[in-house]
Amino acid sequence: MQFLKELKWNSIINSVLMIVLGFILIFYPGLSLGILTTLIAVLAIVGGLFSIIRYFTYDLKESYYRNDFLFGIIAVTLGALILYKPAFFISVIPFILGVVIIFSGFAKLQDGIDAKRLGYSNSLLYIILAIIDIIFGIVILFDPFGAANVMFIIIGFGLIYSGISDLFVTFYLSKKFKDYYKDL
Repeated sequence: MQFLKELKWNSIINSVLMIVLGFILIFYPGLSLGILTTLIAVLAIVGGLFSIIRYFTYDLKESYYRNDFLFGIIAVTLGALILYKPAFFISVIPFILGVVIIFSGFAKLQDGIDAKRLGYSNSLLYIILAIIDIIFGIVILFDPFGAANVMFIIIGFGLIYSGISDLFVTFYLSKKFKDYYKDL
């Protein structure tokens, strides 16, 4: 049960970060890409260090199959590379954010399929939310607008939508899992 609580809180934190970043991109699309790049690098490093610390503080029996150490090392390395080569990272921001939104959509799609398999009547809503997320990500990947400011505004809306829909799915499924475990 502890593992489900951790998943819930990780999902909530990721969702809130996506929403905040989305609002920043919408209201400040001309924000210096250097500032945005530095912010992303620092968040990656801090998140990576948190994962590494979590790996060493959890009981081995509880965290045996978790990859906190690996994810932490990858995040710290990515953050350091972003700080070292910000120009390269700036050129791939739309691609990376598009991929993040697509993965979020596929995660929601899996949740929708799981909800359908568990017999929940609202499972179709999850699937629709997931499809919208995936479409947003694809639009961002192919940048049909060409203008950086417009693209960052669209990315912002995509991140906000993805974060809000992730929160909705997390809270709804959390409640359903609690109900399911009560019935056992």
